[in-house]
Amino acid sequence: MKLFTSTFAALALFVAAANGLDLVTQIEVSLQSQASQVGEVSPYNAEQVQQNDASQADQDDTNQADQEQQNNANQANQADQAQQNDASQTNQADQAQQNDASQANQADQAQQDDTCTLTGTYVEGTNVTHCSSIVIDSLSVPAGVMLDLTNVTDGTSIKFQGTTTFGQKKWAGPLIKLKGKTSQSLAPLSGFTIKNMPFRTFSILSSNYTTISGLTIDSRAGNGSAKNTDGFDLSRNNHITITGNRIYNQDDCLAMQSSINTIFSENYCSGSHGISVGSLGGVEENINSTVAGLLVKDNTIVNSANGLRIKTIIGLKGLVTNITYINNKLVNVKHAIVMHSDYNKTKGGYSGIPSSLVKITNIKIDGLFGTATNLYNILANPNVVSNWSFTNIAVNATNIGNCTGEPSNVQC
Repeated sequence: MKLFTSTFAALALFVAAANGLDLVTQIEVSLQSQASQVGEVSPYNAEQVQQNDASQADQDDTNQADQEQQNNANQANQADQAQQNDASQTNQADQAQQNDASQANQADQAQQDDTCTLTGTYVEGTNVTHCSSIVIDSLSVPAGVMLDLTNVTDGTSIKFQGTTTFGQKKWAGPLIKLKGKTSQSLAPLSGFTIKNMPFRTFSILSSNYTTISGLTIDSRAGNGSAKNTDGFDLSRNNHITITGNRIYNQDDCLAMQSSINTIFSENYCSGSHGISVGSLGGVEENINSTVAGLLVKDNTIVNSANGLRIKTIIGLKGLVTNITYINNKLVNVKHAIVMHSDYNKTKGGYSGIPSSLVKITNIKIDGLFGTATNLYNILANPNVVSNWSFTNIAVNATNIGNCTGEPSNVQC
């Protein structure tokens, strides 16, 4: 707008100068005509010539004054026109901004309303980044292909309906991958059934404030032969809540390699290795080898090898602390309370030598009831364990079991 005003002002000055040049030309022509007419009509009369010259001068002055007034009026009109043009352009610019804002709002609304449905046969690499809502309806995922939900837009809702199937093939997996973008936080996962998982069902890594509830994990078809069908594996998480789920499998119902501030409550675990902390341990004690702030409450463990278990890896360091078990129920469990500092990860079993350097401190069991074969199965490194508390233990066990290396305040 400033460029237009300056240019128009220069143009107005140029027009005024051109009019002045035209005016001077007209005056010269008038003077020449008058002199020619006087010389031709009558002999020379000085007085008359003076009067004529005076009259002509007055007339010229009057004409020049009129012309100057007209020029001034023209300049004023041009200035008014420039202001009107400026105002018009301002209005046009404002209208353009309003149009841009309207188009942006329409684009945002279109994106918000963009629901995508995945059905039929899944195609690897399908782009869902533009979808504000994703419905996965009776989808068939080919063998060896991952259902990729890692690049969804923040705030996207994902709904499974019908039956989603995965082709059979021996490969590394995973079958489905979800990923959050805001501090790796996922919205609640709830309300669906997963059948016959060939390997770990949920591996939750580096997630914050995530809730998983109302799921059924059913791998009973693998009874007698399946291995490593963990329900939930947790590593490097903060504030994970797993509640109100039903898990039928052949390995740990919950397995924690590391994580802090975790709640595992009101879950039903059948056929498993129990609710486990571990196996864990690392070269040094850090976020990768620490489980802290775990609450295990109001769960039911049925037909399982273990009830409540902590196992740490021989020769490695780490920390297990502030673990609380409250009012958990056991039904036909082999070992009710299991604490081992002798896990050999290479061989995949207990070594019998409790040489783990992982500290196990502030362990509280308050309320444990039901039925088991052995109440205790404890082989701990006495140098790294402290402050355990077992109260309100009401398990109808066939045997007391074994206790070795437990803190002095615990009576087996």
